[in-house]
Amino acid sequence: MRKIGRFLLLLTVAFGCGVPLFAQSPGWVGGKVTDTLGRPLDLVNVVWKARPQVGATTDENGSYQLSLPAREAVLVFSCLGYEPKEVTVQVVSGRKQVVDVCLTPKARQLPRMVVSDEKYVFNSGVEHMDSKMITHIPAMSAGVEGLIKSSGLGVHANNELSSQYNVRGGSYDENLVYVNGMEVFRPFLIRSGQQEGLSFIHPDMVSSVRFSSGGFDAMYGDKMASVLDVSYKEPSRNAGSFSASLLGASAHWGGTTSDQKFSCLAGARYQSNAYMLKQMQTKGNYRPNFTDAQALLRYRPNERWKFSLFGNYARNVYRLTPETGEATIGNILTTIQRLTIYYDGQEEDAYQTLFGSFAAAWQCSRFSEITFSLTAFHSLEKETFDINAEYWLSDINMDFGSDQLGETLSSRSVGGELHHGRNFLNADIFNGEAKGTHRLGTHVLRWGLSCRREFTDDRLQEWYMYDSSFYSLPHPYTAPGDSVPFSDSSRLLLASSYLNVSHTLANNRLTAYVQDSWEFGLERFRYTLTYGLRASYATFNQERLLTPRLRFAMRPMERRDLSLYFATGWYYQPPLYKEMRTPGGLLNGDIRSQKSYQLIVGADYLFHWGERLFKLSGELYYKYLWDLVSYEVDNVRTIYSGYNDAVGFAWGADAKLSGELLPGLESWLSVSLLNTKEDLLNDSYVQYYDSLGQKLPSAENASHADTVHPGWLPRPTDQRFALHLFFQDEIPNHPRFKAHVNLMYATPLPYGIVGKPKALYTRRGKAYFRTDVGFSWKFLEENASRTGWLSGFKAGYVSLELLNMFNYYNVISYTAVSDIDGNAYMTPNYLTPRLYNLKIRFEF
Repeated sequence: MRKIGRFLLLLTVAFGCGVPLFAQSPGWVGGKVTDTLGRPLDLVNVVWKARPQVGATTDENGSYQLSLPAREAVLVFSCLGYEPKEVTVQVVSGRKQVVDVCLTPKARQLPRMVVSDEKYVFNSGVEHMDSKMITHIPAMSAGVEGLIKSSGLGVHANNELSSQYNVRGGSYDENLVYVNGMEVFRPFLIRSGQQEGLSFIHPDMVSSVRFSSGGFDAMYGDKMASVLDVSYKEPSRNAGSFSASLLGASAHWGGTTSDQKFSCLAGARYQSNAYMLKQMQTKGNYRPNFTDAQALLRYRPNERWKFSLFGNYARNVYRLTPETGEATIGNILTTIQRLTIYYDGQEEDAYQTLFGSFAAAWQCSRFSEITFSLTAFHSLEKETFDINAEYWLSDINMDFGSDQLGETLSSRSVGGELHHGRNFLNADIFNGEAKGTHRLGTHVLRWGLSCRREFTDDRLQEWYMYDSSFYSLPHPYTAPGDSVPFSDSSRLLLASSYLNVSHTLANNRLTAYVQDSWEFGLERFRYTLTYGLRASYATFNQERLLTPRLRFAMRPMERRDLSLYFATGWYYQPPLYKEMRTPGGLLNGDIRSQKSYQLIVGADYLFHWGERLFKLSGELYYKYLWDLVSYEVDNVRTIYSGYNDAVGFAWGADAKLSGELLPGLESWLSVSLLNTKEDLLNDSYVQYYDSLGQKLPSAENASHADTVHPGWLPRPTDQRFALHLFFQDEIPNHPRFKAHVNLMYATPLPYGIVGKPKALYTRRGKAYFRTDVGFSWKFLEENASRTGWLSGFKAGYVSLELLNMFNYYNVISYTAVSDIDGNAYMTPNYLTPRLYNLKIRFEF
């Protein structure tokens, strides 16, 4: 009894001591922590100074929230590489107060310069990009992808109509894209940039952009080329924007409740590029219509739990009734032919996608967080077309003394092509995932476990019919006046290519990863070691994968302006439906994951030029590839062989120089060198020769033939050199007027005739060169006194863009046309000419 009495006494005293502190209901303090550039900071420790055991850690959006008693409290914000900051706040019972904090990077005086961590942090495998730059880059497909194409290391893009890109020799399908930590997908059937429409990411809703060109950590998924990791804003106040141009319009709005527990971020976009398409090579009636809407809801009931719900709906409709087309082949040093095409028929494509996700984040302690998420992706796609094309290939008069200069002399070939398609695809991807982050002293441990269900229903009916003076056409073998019965096999009308298949595919994937980041230092150096392991299993082909990854970075303590690092690991890419299906429509059930081993060595160096700070980044890389599924590229459509039929390699170097030539106006210059080749397994072709040893296109009139084993061949993405320049400037004494220049140059890609042996892909096309220029005027300034309807806006911009300023006709693909002598001519399919675009933007 005496022990029980003592216990009750102690309990009474403890409770009595707690009454003055918690007699009233607690209040809430929350907000966002950013750096001096406005970028959100994650893993910032926020503690109550009087009781350090009470605190929270910011998430990837820089947001935090904690419960405190109703009294005056001092909060301490601390993060590695930043000066700690103390903030005094008066906590009110039952209410939430917003406390946004900006942390200043630690700076160290070095000879002739001061290096601050806001421009330099340890290389973590991803490059942090300024999301504010998205609205400044003049481009046909503006958005996050436009920023990646311009500033990403090793990024190549040869089609301004498309948001797709390839990285260091990889295909379009080798790039991972995450939005708010969830992997997102794109439609499967898109053939051309004209059909693509809007990308998934709404640029006005973006808070942070992270990009890796390779050697990324185990926490990211199973692809072989790159990672784009985008986070959306978490509103702390009501704000939004609206913009409109000749190509479409977009709007977004974000707001939060007074207690900051609930926030909403929503956006919608509309695009119709008919104005642009009408200027292209093929004339006709273009009726594209691209729309999307998305919303992100967040709810934080207390300091330990945070819930988010995200939804996206997109519908891209592309209608075309082509009429005529014209292209010129050759040059004045050889001969010039003109290809004239007359069309009949129409095309109607529709791509409808739905994406939804739900996530619950549990802050189980100051140093640990576990997130549970569910995602669903649905794509309903259709391609319906009947296009008949009749063409004439003619010689052109190049006699400069002739009155008929440039006129048609004679027709070398007359033919036609009928293309029919009724293709329908229904794809569903469901994913459930649990992942955690734990801070253990100088270690940050991350882990994840996910289960994915993939379902694809494909109905493919497509055929080509060719009628040309060179191709073998079905016709009766008869002399004039003879009669051939209708039942004779020579009267059969055979399609050159015919597909009529149906497939239903179901697949389950299990994946798991564990990763540790360890930061430590010795007397002269500071190190970061990140190592991890991924494991996966697929039920479709019973494949088990294990891929280790490692990254090591070091920074001399006496040279805070220099960082050296290397990364290595195995990167496997499990096949999706596109890789499994052969060009003939068969489904390969024995296909394996494509595999690569990567090694990357890089450095970052900060230096001053005058009073301006610049950053020079460079990387050398090597990738060995095996179990490759070879492919051909037709516009933006990737046509896979459906078999693991190749090995390959890619090596190269990338460098980027960036800095602010004027305060707040970042510019950059990047260059890339690349060499990537592949060796198709057991490939060969027969080469025919005449009696003089000249090559012949077929066995007709051949005197002998050889079997050729081509060996190493350039991959379809073998672009040897690329240069990107983005430059910003303003008119002196008029900072509201700015100019933005976006220049791209890339050497030619290899090409050939789609469907022919890849050994014949020995030609190189035309170099890609494009310069887009934009002029902007900020006619509404923040905090400026205004009256009338403009008083409700925070800022306003008007921009005039000159797209493809030099009117350089880039080529996206080639079409083979043959003449009466059997000579094949590759006719170019051009991209957009010079165009003008006018934009207006309001922020409120």
